[in-house]
Amino acid sequence: MQTAGLDKRSVFWNFLLFIAGSCCMYIFCLNSGTWECKQEHFQAISGYEIRTFLRPLERNQDHLVKFDQTVLSGLKDKSCSKCFSPPHDPATPEQKKASLTRYERRRIDLPDMKNQVDGLSPISYPAHGVYVRPMRSVWLKGIRVELFNSSDVHSNKQMEFQINATRGIFQLAGRVRWVSVNGIGANTLKISTRSPSLLNLQLKYIVYRNTEFDANIVDFAKIRFSETTVTMPIHIQHVQLPWLFIEGKGQIQDRVTVAVKTFLRYSRLRNAIKAVDQLYPGTRIVVADDTPDHLFTSFQSSNVDHFRMPAYTGYFAGRNLGLSQVSTEYFFYQDDDMMITEETKLDMLVSFLDNTNFHLVSVAVARNLFATTFDIFGNKSRTCIDQKTDPGYYMAIKNFPGFYANDVGLNAFLASTNEVKAVGFDPHPALARLGHGEFFLSALGRLRIAACEICSIRHMKGGFDAGNYTLYRRVSKKNTLERNIYNQYMHNVDCFRKQWTRSGETNRNIKKVNKNKKKIKIKNKE
Repeated sequence: MQTAGLDKRSVFWNFLLFIAGSCCMYIFCLNSGTWECKQEHFQAISGYEIRTFLRPLERNQDHLVKFDQTVLSGLKDKSCSKCFSPPHDPATPEQKKASLTRYERRRIDLPDMKNQVDGLSPISYPAHGVYVRPMRSVWLKGIRVELFNSSDVHSNKQMEFQINATRGIFQLAGRVRWVSVNGIGANTLKISTRSPSLLNLQLKYIVYRNTEFDANIVDFAKIRFSETTVTMPIHIQHVQLPWLFIEGKGQIQDRVTVAVKTFLRYSRLRNAIKAVDQLYPGTRIVVADDTPDHLFTSFQSSNVDHFRMPAYTGYFAGRNLGLSQVSTEYFFYQDDDMMITEETKLDMLVSFLDNTNFHLVSVAVARNLFATTFDIFGNKSRTCIDQKTDPGYYMAIKNFPGFYANDVGLNAFLASTNEVKAVGFDPHPALARLGHGEFFLSALGRLRIAACEICSIRHMKGGFDAGNYTLYRRVSKKNTLERNIYNQYMHNVDCFRKQWTRSGETNRNIKKVNKNKKKIKIKNKE
């Protein structure tokens, strides 16, 4: 009987000890399904101390969420109920897809990619890649508190999470029970709870809605929890519709327009037009001409559109006029004293632009490559530009031998029409007589420029020029000064050193130096 009584007492005390142990485990480690209690070794940085922290574990608690269908419906893309189908599609689906691929490849802005900040930082959040259309909503997925102070958890302290923005409001796609939320429909949202797992569950359903219209701007959402503050960029951007081109049969004449600016030099213009007709028959040629009326001669024909401008309008104004009349995907610009030859290889240039993200590729002249780069240095208060010719390019382009990435090329180039139209040619009077590098200054950072040494164009010399062309060709010191002052002001730079030297001339100069050295040695021997 005594043994039985002792057994009952021992069972009772063991049961009490088990209950007490379980309570202690719950107090110190909370719910093992929610929290991970383990030792990790961290070394404190000088001036900081290490506090005990707890890291939440994944747990399915979706049954505690009550979804807001109104908010969820605002996240969906609106369907298009009306659709217009033309009776005859101007391009095949394959051609349309290829044109769209080229358009997307040539975009100069950063691709829409998401960058999630995870790891041992107290807060995980998307650091890049959150995009929303103006006046629309986006689900802010990826926000999560990773580390909690153990003293706050053990003391059952109320924890508060806050997020605020300036160009939009916050909504919740779902509400979690036992979580306090303030600021729904406002630009500051506060979430409070004593449960870390419920806090992270509620963070899964935060929705941002843009309320202040802008076509392209970033709203910086400030996230605060405990002693940690992070900034999450939300990119507000309107839809940018593509501009596709009809390829036709895919021949050069279907995809390329030749643009020429001329002034007085009709004998050379005639040869330039003839060369295009012989090598690429049927290719449209746009001629912009500011020759005075009494010297004007029309070259209008079935494939030549000759546009008359007011006399002496200027070089870049003519380029702009010619470019405005281009309706093909690419255009080839050349001066009136240049002539396309078999070595120009327009098909190779088109293939290069088709298969890369470059917008413009210039050619060589007489197998001499014109290529330079811009070196920008200084600071916000003072900026200088140095145009370098050695080596004149940044790198050789992979898989395209003879093609190089650079900043400035010859004034004979194949380019993507839409992107060059966005930059344009400045028709300011200071650039009316002479201008070329100014276009590449304007294109810096906006266009991807390349140069090709295996495709070349012929530079025509001699021939009869109507009127006194040389008089207009020569630029006075006054005009040069005006041009330099205007360039510095326009691009907000303080100094500009230009070294426009052909690589071929550089090579010839090196050979001359070597020859002179040999002559000196021979004289010394004598």
